[in-house]
Amino acid sequence: MRKIIGAIIAVLLVAMAGVGLCRKANAADLPVKAPPKPVAAPTWWVSGGALLWWVKSAPLPPTLTSFIPGSPSAAAGAGGELGVPGTIVVSPDHLGYGTLPGGRFTVGSWLADPRFGIEAEGFFLGSKGASFPQFSNNSIPLLVPFNNLPPGAGFPLGSSSFVLALPSFAAGGQSISSSLKLWGIESNGLYRAWGGGTQSVSILAGFRYIDLREGLSIFSTENIVNAVLGGPPVGANFAATDNFSTKNQFFGAQIGVKAQQQFGQFDISGLAKVALGDNYQTVSINGFSTAAGFGTPPFSPGGIFSQITNIGQQTRNQFAVVPRAEIEAGYRFQNGVRLFAGYDFLYISNVVRPGNQIDTTINFTSNPTIAGAGSTLTGPARPTPQFSGSSFWAQGVKLGASYAF
Repeated sequence: MRKIIGAIIAVLLVAMAGVGLCRKANAADLPVKAPPKPVAAPTWWVSGGALLWWVKSAPLPPTLTSFIPGSPSAAAGAGGELGVPGTIVVSPDHLGYGTLPGGRFTVGSWLADPRFGIEAEGFFLGSKGASFPQFSNNSIPLLVPFNNLPPGAGFPLGSSSFVLALPSFAAGGQSISSSLKLWGIESNGLYRAWGGGTQSVSILAGFRYIDLREGLSIFSTENIVNAVLGGPPVGANFAATDNFSTKNQFFGAQIGVKAQQQFGQFDISGLAKVALGDNYQTVSINGFSTAAGFGTPPFSPGGIFSQITNIGQQTRNQFAVVPRAEIEAGYRFQNGVRLFAGYDFLYISNVVRPGNQIDTTINFTSNPTIAGAGSTLTGPARPTPQFSGSSFWAQGVKLGASYAF
């Protein structure tokens, strides 16, 4: 009996061992299922957005004055001379452009080595104008102030004025208009210095071009409404047009850093960069005068602030620093689309602007329509090209979308 039970136990043990071996063999023969591949990170991105910016207003020197009746200004020359009590500056010291709409577009890609990438970007602001008109039907005096040089051309020397409107004598005035256009492009190489978890920091270096163009036009007119002894007849008229335009073309190398922090599907990012380079500056000046009934030539080159001594085009190269900063908040959808809103700030350290190029010291002997037939330049050659530089800024908000794939 014991032999039989021992034999049964031995058979069971052998059977169990055989089943275990079979199970191990079958498991080893089954194909191993590969783990799922991770979803590849996006390597390309494109974005576009609308801009609503403000820019630094256009500067202007005093180009139109009036005076208080009975004041020292009313008794000095024709009146309205700068620096004389009772003179009122009518023209603004700047022209504001308000809000300027525009757009910004970006395209970029990470390379085969995901630490490195490239990016190109461009922006533009639509052309915008500003104006200031002031005319009088001879009820209030309006005059153009200037500093007169000898021999004088019939005007008082030193602080003087040119009559446009005067009670019981002339009607006239002045219209000032200005325009601005700004755009730029850049290309950068990227280095992803940090990309762990929900944070990323990239260093950038590249090239930037910015183009800023402005125009300024001053139209002045005088119409005689009452004749005075020895003066021009009723109906005599004079008009002058002065045009000043500037162009700033910045070419520079830049470096910067941008960083992003994600909070689930929300994120906030910042960018700071600075470009150093050359600003190729152009100043163009032209103008003309027309007259009838004054006994002078009906047409002459040069208006009031533009004369043959400063008419023409001048250029120069000027070193400039151009920093830019932006902050942005976004929401990222699962399909790679991201909506964002942000704020931009751009600064240019040295630009030429039209109003700063006006020389208010004038020698009218070069303009026969004003000084009289046969008049030629006598004395100092003024006005002269100024090439006066100043800083410029542009800032505003943006709203747009991007897509990464």
